Amino acid sequence: MLQAYSENLTTTADSPVSFNSKTVQKGCTVTMAGTSAIELNKMGVYMVHVDGVASASTTLQLYKDGVAQPQAQSTGTTLGFETLVQVPRNNSSCCCSSATTIQVMNDVAGTLENVNIVVTKVC
Repeated sequence: MLQAYSENLTTTADSPVSFNSKTVQKGCTVTMAGTSAIELNKMGVYMVHVDGVASASTTLQLYKDGVAQPQAQSTGTTLGFETLVQVPRNNSSCCCSSATTIQVMNDVAGTLENVNIVVTKVC
C-alpha cells in the first residue's frame, strides 16, 4: 500500500505529476520510483485512487507502462478517479522482468493546489 501527495505543485503541460510527500508505504508491492512514477512489483490487481484540486481546469489521466488508461481520467478543477490495474507478472531480479509502472499525467501547465494518490493491492 502506498499513499503520496503534493501541495501547491506547479505543473507543465503533458508531464507526469510529482508526488513529493509519501505518507504511507507498507510492504514492497508498491514503491515510488523517483517522485512521478510508481512501481507495482507483484502480480495481481491494484486499486488506484487519485484526487486533487487545480487552480484552473486540467485533465489528470493514469498511464500504465506508458499507455493512457481511458477509464482513469478526470477533467475540471475538482479532480478524482478510481480504477483497477492488473499486473500480469512479478518484478524480480531476473533480467527479463521489470515492474509495471504507473504515472498520473497532467495535460496543461498550471498549479495543482493538492493532489493525492493511494495504491492498494486488492488480490
